[in-house]
Amino acid sequence: MSYDTEHVRNAGSTPGEIAGVPTFAQLVDNPDLAALYTELRRSSATTAPALVETMRVSKKTVYDYLHRLEQAGLVTIVGDDGGTTVYAAEPFELTLTVGETTVTITPDLIEIVANSPDSPTIERVLADHGILTVALAYDLVVAHSNGEVTIRQLAQLTGLSPGTAYDLVDALYSVLDLGDDDPTPTTYSPADFDGTTEDLLAEVDDEDRLTEFADEDGS
Repeated sequence: MSYDTEHVRNAGSTPGEIAGVPTFAQLVDNPDLAALYTELRRSSATTAPALVETMRVSKKTVYDYLHRLEQAGLVTIVGDDGGTTVYAAEPFELTLTVGETTVTITPDLIEIVANSPDSPTIERVLADHGILTVALAYDLVVAHSNGEVTIRQLAQLTGLSPGTAYDLVDALYSVLDLGDDDPTPTTYSPADFDGTTEDLLAEVDDEDRLTEFADEDGS
C-alpha cells in the first residue's frame, strides 16, 4: 500500500532507503562531482573508462565518484559492455525548506554547478550568494527567454548587481542552450543601467506575470 505522511511520501509498499545524503550536498559544492553526474545524465549511459577520458579528475577519482553516486542512488548499473560496467544517472529532486524559503535542487542546477569552473560569473555567484540565488536566477532566466522578465527585474529579485545579473544571464543562456542562433541576451547591456532606485517591478507590462517571483508582501 502507498503512504503519504508529514515526513515521507512514497507510492511503494514499504519504505526504501535514501543513503549517502552527504553526496547530495557535495554535488552542489564539488564541480567535478557535478560534472561527472552531468556527463552521465547527458550521455544516457556510459562506462567508467569513457568517463576517465572526458573528466578533469584522475582515474581513481572517477571510480571513487561513481561509487559515491551509486551508494547515494544517483547512479545505477544498467548493463555490461564487453565486461565493462555501464552506468546511468538517476533523476532526482531534493527540496529543502528553511523558514519561509524553499529551494529544490535538480539535475539542471547541478549542470550549472558543473559548468562553474569554465564560467567566472557562475563561480563567483555560487561562492558569494550560494545555490539559492543561482536556483532563483535559473528560473528567472528561463522566464527571460520567454520574454516575461527583464534583466533589470532579475537583478532586483536576486539581489545581484545589474552588471553581474547581465553576465549571469549571458552565462546561463550558454549553459542552458537558450535562444535561437545567437544565445546572448540583448535586452540590456551593463551600460544601460542608470543606477536609479526606482521600483523595477513596475516596468512589467502584466503585473500578474511575476506573481510567482515577487515577495508575498507584493514588493
